[in-house]
Amino acid sequence: MALAVSLYVLISVGIGLWAARQVKNKQDFLVAGRRLPWLLSMSLLFSTWFGSETILGASQTFSEKGLLAVIEDPFGSALCLFLAGVWLAKPFYRLPINTFGDFYALHFGRWAERIATPLMAFSYVGWIAAQLVALAEVLSHFSGVSRETALILSTVVILSYTLAGGMWSVAAIDLAQNVILVGGLVVLLFYLPRGWFRTEGLSSDFLAFTPPPTPTAWLNYLAAWMVIGLGSLPQQDMYQRVVSSKSARIAQTAAISAAVLYLTVGLIPLAAGLYIRLYHPDWLEGAETAPIIRLAATYLPPWAQFFFWGSLISAIMSSASGGILAPASLLSENILARWEKFSGLWRARFSTLVVGIICWLFARHNPNIYELVGESSIFSLVTLFVPMVVGLHLPRWRSAAGAILSMIAGVGAYYLAKISQTEVHPLWYGFGMSFVGYGVGHLIYLSYSLRQREPQSTSSV
Repeated sequence: MALAVSLYVLISVGIGLWAARQVKNKQDFLVAGRRLPWLLSMSLLFSTWFGSETILGASQTFSEKGLLAVIEDPFGSALCLFLAGVWLAKPFYRLPINTFGDFYALHFGRWAERIATPLMAFSYVGWIAAQLVALAEVLSHFSGVSRETALILSTVVILSYTLAGGMWSVAAIDLAQNVILVGGLVVLLFYLPRGWFRTEGLSSDFLAFTPPPTPTAWLNYLAAWMVIGLGSLPQQDMYQRVVSSKSARIAQTAAISAAVLYLTVGLIPLAAGLYIRLYHPDWLEGAETAPIIRLAATYLPPWAQFFFWGSLISAIMSSASGGILAPASLLSENILARWEKFSGLWRARFSTLVVGIICWLFARHNPNIYELVGESSIFSLVTLFVPMVVGLHLPRWRSAAGAILSMIAGVGAYYLAKISQTEVHPLWYGFGMSFVGYGVGHLIYLSYSLRQREPQSTSSV
């Protein structure tokens, strides 16, 4: 099995290096030259978040706490892809920008961009580090090397093809690996005993899809939908994957198709989690190994276990490599481009290397996957969502002061509420204050504009 897994990883890297032949310039590296057909585009969008947390985390969380505990993923993730398709794909595709950091410069000025860019980039570090930790655990399991060594190996593996081919390599590997990912999860479901589904032994609310009829419960329920469902829309990786398509129409249909596929495939780890809850509840009590891994080891024959491990590795590698490109693009185009020390392509590759090293250091410092993933989407929701909506749809309300104060107020209120351990999800405080901050900032801008005009009016009289 160890040899088969090693060979699978090497083949994946080889596919990425082969696809790197398409890279001739910066645009090829960052957005695949805007030439991806529907299948590659759909696969790329599907892989945005389908990582270790979806397979390992969601299945265990569902086993322990029920359906309401996994609204964020896969349901919120599928919602985000659907909204990207029906709402944002065409407007994103037509924007005259290179990165989503440029969006804030275009509509709100350079100072808004200088604040939005590091906020966006920072939100990715924990997510990418979590994927590196997860891949390191898999490599350590099969190779027997220490986790420290395996973490270095996982970082080198991801960077090897991402540095060479950028988005072309990510798209090619995603398509190949998604076949294994879907196949591996389907095989796992197929090998579970027939007729296993039952509701006896489950609490009455375990499979409930809506919360109790109280205001607090509903606010927290909606917050779970919003974390990824709205929080991942104003992000570089979403923009980057959308505009990699051949056309705006392909981007739109690919995102909607990816949403359907994500929800369908994302239900399989939940089914595995339900089986564990019904027949192996003892696996949930303090075990170091993820219950779904024990399920695969118990029920799958050796050849089928390869497909399961392949699906897990595929999900991790796809999320990690695509994730690294997002902050690397921001670093390359919105920060380093001001100094013009490198050509565009080499600057993009250098930025990818820097981001990879930073994420490795972060993963080395904090190897807890759950903690690393926790706040990546919330952070962008409370800082970037409101300015994005105004920039796209309310041109008369655009102002740098509004955007900047929205970001500051949103993140400040969120962390104050989190420290205070509020009963209602802290997201609501940050989200609400981002609206208030934008309104106050815009009023300040209007007041300043009126004062600037007054001397001109007086002198003309």
